Amino acid sequence: MSILFGGIFAGMVSGATDDSVDLSVHQWRNRLLFLFAPSEEDPPYLSLKSEIEYQENGVLDRDLLVVHVPEKGEGRFGKERLSAGQVLSLWKHLSASPGQFTTILVGKDGGEKFRQTGIIRLKEIFQIIDAMPMRQQEMKKK
Repeated sequence: MSILFGGIFAGMVSGATDDSVDLSVHQWRNRLLFLFAPSEEDPPYLSLKSEIEYQENGVLDRDLLVVHVPEKGEGRFGKERLSAGQVLSLWKHLSASPGQFTTILVGKDGGEKFRQTGIIRLKEIFQIIDAMPMRQQEMKKK
């Protein structure tokens, strides 16, 4: 199993297995928001997922891709399905704690910018992103 992306993923080696998740194509293009949940019915997960759907324009404006990684249920990277092996690979590599809702934000540079276990509001995630120097530059250009 392999996961590729600069920064926290730099030590992984590309593989040709179904369990590979190549995140490197998103480096310098997208921020990644990983949502690790015990299941697709987990209340904190459902709450944040609903906020993300409602605030789709804000998500897109911040070049944010959402990765849904439930222990039970269907994993998705944006709109693409993840195999069970890919989901397991992400849980292991990002050291998410089983049975807990965990949110991990990865910046465009590939570095982990934020991690929280438990409930979080999308507004808080937007504030973290908007305070990043790269995001400040993006807002000035727009």
